[in-house]
Amino acid sequence: MDRKRPRPPQPSPPPPVASSAAASSSSSVLDDGDLLREILLRLAHPTFLVRAALVCRRWLRHASDRAFLRRFAVLHPPRLLGFYVDSASLPRPRFVPLPHPPELAAVVRRGSFDLGTAADLHFHLGTGIYCCRNGRLLVCHRGGGESTLQLRRPLHPASDGAVISTFRTPPRPLPPNQRHTRYILLPEDGGDGDGDTVACTVVTLVSSEREVFAKVEKILRAGVWDVAQTSAPIELPAHWRRSLSRGFLVNGKLYMLGTTGYILGLELVSMSLFFIEVPDAVRDDCPESFQLSGKLSQAEKSGLYLIHVEGFKIHVWLHGTDGNSSADWNLVNTICLREVFGHLVKPSWESGDSRISLPGSGDNAEFVFLEVDGEVFCMDIISRTVEKVYEIAMKDDFLFEIYPFMMVWPPIFPALIKTHEPEGALRMRAPRPRHRRHSASTRVSNELRFRLSKSCHLWQAVAKIAGLLGLTMVLNSVQPVVSGHTCFNLRAKVGRHR
Repeated sequence: MDRKRPRPPQPSPPPPVASSAAASSSSSVLDDGDLLREILLRLAHPTFLVRAALVCRRWLRHASDRAFLRRFAVLHPPRLLGFYVDSASLPRPRFVPLPHPPELAAVVRRGSFDLGTAADLHFHLGTGIYCCRNGRLLVCHRGGGESTLQLRRPLHPASDGAVISTFRTPPRPLPPNQRHTRYILLPEDGGDGDGDTVACTVVTLVSSEREVFAKVEKILRAGVWDVAQTSAPIELPAHWRRSLSRGFLVNGKLYMLGTTGYILGLELVSMSLFFIEVPDAVRDDCPESFQLSGKLSQAEKSGLYLIHVEGFKIHVWLHGTDGNSSADWNLVNTICLREVFGHLVKPSWESGDSRISLPGSGDNAEFVFLEVDGEVFCMDIISRTVEKVYEIAMKDDFLFEIYPFMMVWPPIFPALIKTHEPEGALRMRAPRPRHRRHSASTRVSNELRFRLSKSCHLWQAVAKIAGLLGLTMVLNSVQPVVSGHTCFNLRAKVGRHR
């Protein structure tokens, strides 16, 4: 019979004085709010901030502080997770994910991006996207003489798919020479709240040959339509035609791009309409070409960008508008596509038979989607890098629009709820982590407390953060903050206990 091997002797625990000194030094670092913010600032993704907020209430306050989030957004702007593509051959827009690091790829895998419903046969006229904003989509299903507005939150399947309103859409003959154009917009603040919160805003432009006015209705989350407001009419420019591009809402103003050299704006508070002339260099483009080659993009603070494709060049114009046409356009960027595309350029492009269209763009003119001969490319305007992201399957298909889908910002942190604990204590309403990971993270944090020397208490605090968040990459990301201290192979220890 084989003998059992004797177990190796367990290491003796450190003396009480040494362990208390190490714990005290570690706590002094973790209690330093400035240092904690600097460490959290170097996390790579917003999802890591949410994990940090689950540690305790003090970490939640630091991670959700507005000033801290502004700094974090500068270093780590919201990422483009993918896009919805809408074309003539698709029954409804389809989501196309982009390649990402494992952490963001896991976020996309957990999402619910299919816009189909159990009543797809009923909605035989199809499904369309009215608005895509900060991780939310306003989807309209049509069929059976009615339209259903649905709020989709693909990254939060538990609260996804709420029906905002269902209304009848019988065909009504319009008066002669009158056209109706409808925009349905998500609120800038996201629209979360109770039944009295605005879920979306419906703007209907009623135009004739000479003038246009706007009718604005708000739909509350309870499904109730608020009282409609109507603007005063204004005179239309000659040969005014709207672009197929969607309008966008920024700072309480709706901007709608036309095809004949003008942008129509509506200030929702004062219910006043106004026009902005596009740059002279853009006005020379014919309406049919401008329909496919121009896009608006909201600026970070105020104003708007106009992105225009001319041949194999992209021009980016900035209008620092305050809601009227008093400001001027400034050309802020010009990009030669032949240079940027490099090896992706095909011989057919050089022949002049190919045409480049602009089906989508991102906020702050950071990126654009370009379609060339059935292939769709995403170009980062800042870094001037290009990547092929989609290919149209059918030769005669027509690409209507691309809707970029961004990571939610700011991240949704766990809510605090009151409990019956003494002294009005609070606890976080958040799912508890799995027991195995939680206990392993706690073990590695306690182990590091006892095994590190007092002189390395800063790395001790960093390792504790890594253990609590379950992240080995924290040790890499904070190295500029704690340079000069010895790691003692903490990275291997944390990774071994994940």
